[in-house]
Amino acid sequence: MTAYFVAQFTVKDPATLSSYSQKAGPVIASFGGELLFKSTAGEALEGSNPHKAIAVFRFPSHEALRDCHASDDYQALIAERKTGADMIITGYGAA
Repeated sequence: MTAYFVAQFTVKDPATLSSYSQKAGPVIASFGGELLFKSTAGEALEGSNPHKAIAVFRFPSHEALRDCHASDDYQALIAERKTGADMIITGYGAA
């Protein structure tokens, strides 16, 4: 069953976030993940959201999404991601 990796974020260091994104893209693709959309024009219609940017990736299964996030290649990028942005990452789909 299809699963989605949703990242809501606030950029802290654009150059570092760009570097992270360039490295993370191939890792995500190697697990069958693909970027569906990325936007920086978020508007809370109800409630509040501290982050104004979002990126959504589709994976072929929740297992592929989890395997990607847990992979050594992705885990090696987390420090760079945290330097580049404050981010909330959520996985959606059947476990």
